[in-house]
Amino acid sequence: MTVELFGEQTEEYQIEGQFANRNCMIYDSAKETVAEIRRKVDATTNVTLGKDVFLLTLKPGFDGAFAMGLVLVLDQINGDDGDDDGDVDPTTYCNLST
Repeated sequence: MTVELFGEQTEEYQIEGQFANRNCMIYDSAKETVAEIRRKVDATTNVTLGKDVFLLTLKPGFDGAFAMGLVLVLDQINGDDGDDDGDVDPTTYCNLST
């Protein structure tokens, strides 16, 4: 997926991977990784947790609110939250790492 932002300067980001499995990379226009989405693994048991428990790792200086906004958009596009009314569950767990 390509995300374009328009303002004083045009920005373009590429999102590659499988969001349904919470395994994505977000690249800037220079093809550098600015964020990564991946499922969280319990370090004590080495068990991969559910799809709603994921890590969002950011490159220093990349806007965390913008990255989380992309995650919410991808979640709505993916549409597998099991919620019939289309609302985003505010209790979804995430861990922001920089």
